[in-house]
Amino acid sequence: MKRSVAVSLVIMGAAALAACEDQTVDTAIYGSVDECIADRVYTPEKCETDFKAALAAHEKVAPAFATREDCEAEFGPDRCRQATEQHASGGFPFLPLLAGYMIGRTLGGGPVVDPQPLYRRAGSDAYVNARGTEVARSTGPVKVSTRSGVAKTPPATTRTIARGGFGSRSIGISA
Repeated sequence: MKRSVAVSLVIMGAAALAACEDQTVDTAIYGSVDECIADRVYTPEKCETDFKAALAAHEKVAPAFATREDCEAEFGPDRCRQATEQHASGGFPFLPLLAGYMIGRTLGGGPVVDPQPLYRRAGSDAYVNARGTEVARSTGPVKVSTRSGVAKTPPATTRTIARGGFGSRSIGISA
């Protein structure tokens, strides 16, 4: 093998390993667009655009429940609503209300975290994503690992959750 080819392969391998390394991304959690704008970390346009993106994602990725009672058992009274459009899980399930959103820093060309809707479970101050992974306990700046489940955009929810007696078990119901 020629030396130039070997050197090229080593450089490509090093670049591939560097791409796989765990990196952190500066993100922030906001309860509203106004809170994002007041923080002055992002432009008002980015705050608005990312909120709209998180809201659109909410309709696709939010945990979907067969009944309002099942949803409220996890997210609390008056924190759920029935979907107004056909949901990916089929039908019009109950979804938790959007409690905030995560916005990722896109400056500097580094890794990016897509805007994501966030929720709050009953009895908890923590913000969780659609997968149920805790993101933060308060609004403001958050460092996110690119390898964590928080950094990855949750897939569309394609099933509803139904809870059994006394909340002791749960089952997924495919559409």
